[in-house]
Amino acid sequence: MLLDTPEGKEVFRACNRFLTHDYPKSPRQVLAELAEATDPELEADRYGQGELIARFESEVAALLGKEAAVFMPSGTMCQQIALRIWATRRGTRNVVFHPKCHLETHEEKGYQRLHELHGILAGSADALLTLDDLKAIAEPVGALLLELPQRDLGGQLPGWEALNEIIRWARERSIPTHLDGARLWECRPFYGREYAEIAQLFDSVYVSFYKILALNHPNGQAKIGL
Repeated sequence: MLLDTPEGKEVFRACNRFLTHDYPKSPRQVLAELAEATDPELEADRYGQGELIARFESEVAALLGKEAAVFMPSGTMCQQIALRIWATRRGTRNVVFHPKCHLETHEEKGYQRLHELHGILAGSADALLTLDDLKAIAEPVGALLLELPQRDLGGQLPGWEALNEIIRWARERSIPTHLDGARLWECRPFYGREYAEIAQLFDSVYVSFYKILALNHPNGQAKIGL
């Protein structure tokens, strides 16, 4: 029975056991349960302000070794804003990223339409971005975006030294670097380094909290669901 039919949806709503995921809950239920588990005495946030969200942002900033963090409704919003800020500060609308960057392939040119940014596609669509690809760019660059790992290349990651060479190239030219770290949580085992050490390479970082895995508290209890 197809779930997108009225009959299928009715059957789905009546189920209370699933093989692949938890029983579906409304966003209101999920948020209420999270708040209750965190601190029953906390008051509701208003317009992104409040103790609960401030504590969460502070924890994420510490995890990534950054001065501050801000929670946003979507990665699409977050990354386009970050690139626009960096490009504006640099005085050029050119932003560099891989041809299969999420902004290019999944966001319908939103960076261009909403923020008037010009995307420079560097490297081959079927291989990781390399230092030589960047050296071939002749235009002024307002920001460089790297995705770790590269989702549409099957989760590939550059070696640690190759990654650092790219970052050094950008820093020598005062080009801000932004990390699309939607799946950053997969990088720690590969690099054998903490998240903060990886994030430290970049001027700004985006991470997602509904993908991949769960961070574990030292006592073995799940702390943040990702």
